[in-house]
Amino acid sequence: PWQSSRRRDGHLLSSFRLWAEVFHVSASGAGTVKWQQVSEDLVPVNITCIQDSPECIFHITAYNSQVDKILDVRLVQPGTRIGQASECFVYWKDPMTNDTWGLNFTSPIDAKQFRECCVSILLRSGKANIFA
Repeated sequence: PWQSSRRRDGHLLSSFRLWAEVFHVSASGAGTVKWQQVSEDLVPVNITCIQDSPECIFHITAYNSQVDKILDVRLVQPGTRIGQASECFVYWKDPMTNDTWGLNFTSPIDAKQFRECCVSILLRSGKANIFA
């Protein structure tokens, strides 16, 4: 499922695309926390491995139908726990910004592929498992 391309400096980039609804945790003034849907519908979510040593860094982006960037985050492994609230909903908290992001995939298979693509390089390199 990974696609590879080379950057100008010769380093290999691996990327993956899945479709999902994008969510972000927002807090109200009263201190209540809730999931807020960022995308109006399913959007293509691109996962690109931009660094694989000494840690793995994944750049995750998504654009809405008006081509506005609605998700632009880096997921660092090891260091980011990936949780799963349901068969199709995967979430993580960015330790740098404290933002919590969620992706609601169309199928359990897509949710599993997302989790696996964010650890496949770690598993090959023998680094720790990061599932919550």
